[in-house]
Amino acid sequence: MKIIFIPNLPYTYRDHERFGVKYFLDKGYDVEVMDVHKILLPKYKEQVDIEYYTFSKHWEPNNVDEIISSVKQLSSEDFLFFYINSYEGMKLLNQMKDNTRAKFITYVGGSIPTSTVFCNKVKKIKALLKPLVKKYLPKYRAMRFETDIFVSGSPKDELIFPYLIDKNTQLIKSNSRDYNLCLNSKPYQNSKPYCVFLDTDVIDASDYILFGNNIQKDIDQYMNKLIKFFKWIEEEYNIEVIIAAHPKSRIYKDKNEIDGIKIEHGKSVELVQGCEFVINEGTTAISYAVYFEKPSVFFTFKEIDFFYEHCCSFTKALKKEIINIDHLDIDLFKEELLNKNYKDYKYQYLTYNDDKIYTFDKIETFLKRVK
Repeated sequence: MKIIFIPNLPYTYRDHERFGVKYFLDKGYDVEVMDVHKILLPKYKEQVDIEYYTFSKHWEPNNVDEIISSVKQLSSEDFLFFYINSYEGMKLLNQMKDNTRAKFITYVGGSIPTSTVFCNKVKKIKALLKPLVKKYLPKYRAMRFETDIFVSGSPKDELIFPYLIDKNTQLIKSNSRDYNLCLNSKPYQNSKPYCVFLDTDVIDASDYILFGNNIQKDIDQYMNKLIKFFKWIEEEYNIEVIIAAHPKSRIYKDKNEIDGIKIEHGKSVELVQGCEFVINEGTTAISYAVYFEKPSVFFTFKEIDFFYEHCCSFTKALKKEIINIDHLDIDLFKEELLNKNYKDYKYQYLTYNDDKIYTFDKIETFLKRVK
């Protein structure tokens, strides 16, 4: 049995861990990563300056012919494990399926409220019409790709990606990636109580380059307000603020502190597990606060107005409010620390039934059975 992983974006070590590649390598499986970004996102790597990862079984095909040539050699006992959901990606997957005997599998384990909960009426109407559009317009009918195996991390995953599932698709119900990361986590050790800021990389995200977001952003003013807010929290609550840097952050890259505020990299789960409370601008990592039942506060301010609706989707799903730190309402801040309506969110976006079996353990058992 050979397992070929197919990521959408250029490969990073974070992908190496969260996509299951390291898991199956460590188990001794014949594993390969077919990095197709040159075909699907040809300008990404040259424009986005972050740390990428490679290893001996990682390769980057230059064209579709190279991909087809590779998958033609696979047998019915092999698996193509894909992480692609774009229109062009669906076309590529269908071309591959026409030229291989291997089975296709995907793990959708990261659905978030921005796909299903809307604060803007126009977007809500569009979302309601989207299934009809995809069903009847020829362009979107062509986008369907019926995978052989669909691993779902939560009920919302099935709703957000229905075009990957048909009557013959085998469904594996499990947990989201964030839920899995929490299963064996140990709390961060700090010399004094702290709260954690879950960085969303909102002001300088590398993906803005890729998707042509031309909104003018004042990074200096953003950082000034952020640090001022952190200092207020430290004084008001007599605790330390620690920044959990986003994996793709360029602002915090290679830094361990900024204006006296500690920065940690790759430790978001541990930081949330050990903290007093969480502050954020609207991030998928809020899942950690939900899992560990930590108090949380969502905030915004002028420099990130463009991100408001994204943040609003999270707060609406969690029945919370957004704090505007330009006009800080201290009483509302305190109220939000007491507001933990997490149960519905947990069983919609993180898990089906609190399954304590690690998702890739469940996938491995399934693959052994069907190969």
